[in-house]
Amino acid sequence: MESLILHDIINENLIKLSLEGLTRDEVIYELTDLLYQNGIISSKEIFVKEVKKRENLCTTGIGMGIAIPHGKCSCVIKPAVAFGRSTLGISWDTMDGNPVHMVFLLAVSESGAGNQHLQLLAMLSRKLMHDDFRKGLMAAKDKTQLLSMFKSIFRKS
Repeated sequence: MESLILHDIINENLIKLSLEGLTRDEVIYELTDLLYQNGIISSKEIFVKEVKKRENLCTTGIGMGIAIPHGKCSCVIKPAVAFGRSTLGISWDTMDGNPVHMVFLLAVSESGAGNQHLQLLAMLSRKLMHDDFRKGLMAAKDKTQLLSMFKSIFRKS
């Protein structure tokens, strides 16, 4: 993971400023499409199945308007994060019972799942607990502003 840089994990093609989906499953499919179109995963069907399997074990709607669903499978070519934002809110089984406005869909390979998955989650968690940072993500006007904010999350340690 140390060799990954921001562009390896997320880029403007993996960001959706205005999600169309209104439900958890619709948004998972929507962000999975971004991963597939950008060569991050080799199979949308297998990846979605893994994400939903994980989601059925325990919700990834962590509260504060955030969900961090993730898929670990052999169809992941390289680790990445797709990000989507919704001003309307997404119906999600969240820990605080509130709708989700920001979704970070993590894709990690089965072989590197433990380490990559935990490192990505740790990077996200450190920043997302700050109210100002979350507000900034929602207020960002374009993908360039979002990528600038993501630099403070996904950086080499």
